[in-house]
Amino acid sequence: MFRGLADEDQAALAALATLKRYRRGEFLWRAGDPAEHLTIIVSGRVKIVGHAEAGDVILELFGPGEPVGAFAVYNYIPYPASAVCLEPAELLQVPRRDYFELLDRHPEFTRHLIGELTKLTVALTRKLEERRGQRVEVRIAQLFLDLAERMGRQVKNGSIEIPIALSRQDVAELVGTTTESAIRVLARWGREGVLVSGEKRFVLPSRDRLREIAEGDGER
Repeated sequence: MFRGLADEDQAALAALATLKRYRRGEFLWRAGDPAEHLTIIVSGRVKIVGHAEAGDVILELFGPGEPVGAFAVYNYIPYPASAVCLEPAELLQVPRRDYFELLDRHPEFTRHLIGELTKLTVALTRKLEERRGQRVEVRIAQLFLDLAERMGRQVKNGSIEIPIALSRQDVAELVGTTTESAIRVLARWGREGVLVSGEKRFVLPSRDRLREIAEGDGER
């Protein structure tokens, strides 16, 4: 996120930042809390959780190098959703006031940052639009293709490892379906070798096979 900042400016930013460590399941903040810091993930994964009468829903996942809660910080509003660590995490936090003063002194970095945040917003909006009305299998395939693109790493046999621990309920919430449907799809994919579930990871033997499902049809 800060690759557009000159070395001396990165040093100035580092002087303002605090590195904090969080445990798995710990809240970074809860919905309604004031957005007083810009938060960047150094290591670990964070999920954004929305709360409603029908229950909690995972809205998005974030990993290393990505900002969390930036929309609330930039718009001077309370966090609209909660942020919870999926695994032990290290987070870089910069006080909002100090950060904005730095941006005021460096308009070229401000332009770069706006571009990066715009990309994140557009990607999220497109993702929500693409998944609306699609069948469950297609939505789950698109979810894991997105995770493979953002977080995946190639292993020796050419497979893609996605180093993230997601329960079947997590997957269901991310695509807007029931836990039973997520269990059914992932169990079948495991038998067919489409997507292999492991402890704290998923393995994608062939991105092309999953892409075919994402472009096709499946169960509701």
